[in-house]
Amino acid sequence: QVQLSLLTAIVKLFLKRPTDTQELVQHVLSLATQDSDNPDLRDRGFIYWRLLSTDPAAAKEVVLAEKPLISEETDLIEPTLLDELICHISSLASVYHKPPTAFVEG
Repeated sequence: QVQLSLLTAIVKLFLKRPTDTQELVQHVLSLATQDSDNPDLRDRGFIYWRLLSTDPAAAKEVVLAEKPLISEETDLIEPTLLDELICHISSLASVYHKPPTAFVEG
């Protein structure tokens, strides 16, 4: 996990200051793709390498993109309906935020 974080941090640094960190990012990508036994690290290294070599602008958009805020929608659902949806969590009722009776005719 630390190695993945370091790889991502170095790529982000390269995207912000390419002239100062070009040798560093090349060395780290080389280590990640050739000398690592960790398949996740190796795969991410190849992905970053491919992104940076083919389209640096796209790499910048992907790697430096802002993460969306995580919001809780449970406050928007009335408590009685929420309790009923939790009881039927494995059904479509919980997906559509409707009680199970809304899906039955009659």
